[in-house]
Amino acid sequence: MKTTKLLTILLMSLLLTVSLFAQEKEAPKQILITNVSVWDGTSDGLKDADVFVEGNKVKQIAKGISAPSGATVIDGKGGTLIPGLLDMHQHLLLHGGTAAGTYNWDAYAQGAQAYKMMKKFLYMGYTTVRDIGGNSISLSRAVKSGYIDGPRIYTSGPVISQTGGHGDWGSYNDGPNDQDYQEKTQNTFVVDGVDEVIKAVRWNYKSGASFIKIMGGGGVASVYDPLNATQLTFEEMKAAVDISEDYGSYVAIHAYHDRSYNRALDAGVKSFEHGFLITEPTVKRMSETEGVFWSWQPFGSYTLFAGGFPDWFSEDMIVKGTAVNKGSTVVPKLMKKYGIMVILGSDMFGDEAKYALTNIISASEVPGSGYTSLDIMKMATSNAGKVCAMSGPGRDYYKEAKLGVVEEGAWADLIIINGNPIEDVKVFAKTDNMKLVMKDGKIYKNIVVEPTDPLYIPIPKEFRID
Repeated sequence: MKTTKLLTILLMSLLLTVSLFAQEKEAPKQILITNVSVWDGTSDGLKDADVFVEGNKVKQIAKGISAPSGATVIDGKGGTLIPGLLDMHQHLLLHGGTAAGTYNWDAYAQGAQAYKMMKKFLYMGYTTVRDIGGNSISLSRAVKSGYIDGPRIYTSGPVISQTGGHGDWGSYNDGPNDQDYQEKTQNTFVVDGVDEVIKAVRWNYKSGASFIKIMGGGGVASVYDPLNATQLTFEEMKAAVDISEDYGSYVAIHAYHDRSYNRALDAGVKSFEHGFLITEPTVKRMSETEGVFWSWQPFGSYTLFAGGFPDWFSEDMIVKGTAVNKGSTVVPKLMKKYGIMVILGSDMFGDEAKYALTNIISASEVPGSGYTSLDIMKMATSNAGKVCAMSGPGRDYYKEAKLGVVEEGAWADLIIINGNPIEDVKVFAKTDNMKLVMKDGKIYKNIVVEPTDPLYIPIPKEFRID
């Protein structure tokens, strides 16, 4: 009897110890940020407030929050606290351009480069990217599961292109049924006809894509397709849209001119990339179509294509880039005039993270656009967060909270920066202006504190932008 009672006591003691250990292990980390001016991603101004983070979400925003016992307190030193940035047109697995992934580097090297760039994105303040062409589906899952560090990735998976379209990256010697290396590694699907489009789109969603990217017209940095080409038939576009709507998601289109844009509008496409050759009637029609938005790439179209073309551009690519540059100051004015929701995407090959920040600055330099720094910051935060949510409950893997805002209950993706970016986005031009970067409640950079402070986390030298 005594033995049984002793065993019972020991068992209860063991269970209590396990329970207390589990509670201690599961207790969410708490961080209180004080002495900052907060821009929430949507308001017209800043407010003085403390921000309390518990686990991976913002729990409270108020003045004079008392730090709970055991919480980490960070003095923001008078900086501006803003949402983590979102770049909405990335190609993580196409580093160096499409030719590099076809002829120079295999998928393993491209994956290694993508991971290096993903880490740099975090240090640069980009806590989310929309990867809009390339087989980054597994990278997206790896970040979501915590297997690797990187920004949250909303991925389209392989682009959907017709033969000879903007996503056909093979050689002139390929036969009709030959697959080039980029097709074999599923960075792109070259398909023709409704049935092939349906199969490709369904494969993307089965594999975990958040939305679909189709090539609806010619491009600048491509060999076979003239800029004025219209690609994919209406029936092919409509098939991609129908399946996306069945999944509760949407389709994005690469295109530059009126005919492609209008065919896409007829088919029900929502995300319109580039478009620097379209005219006012098309923009007006976009404004009259529910759920439509425009993805703007000012650095490439305005800054770079003003004459600083990449070394690998052919003579034909330079001609196409020059035409895009002429429209780069016209179309933004029209988008502003008709109130189209705009997001920012850098769409550059090379130092993608650096170009993403440069893209924000370039948006402020396009003459006569009418967009203020406040407008541009909304493009890079709250507007982008709305688009991420358009992937729907089945393919939005971060639907439990909001992105692109500093709100109670939102994801704890936060930046502290010197200066006020809603007055002048050029504060992003210097690496050390960005004092703290937090994603999902984890701090990746913290130079708001002194170097002797245990909380000090500097940016690695190779990840600087200036």
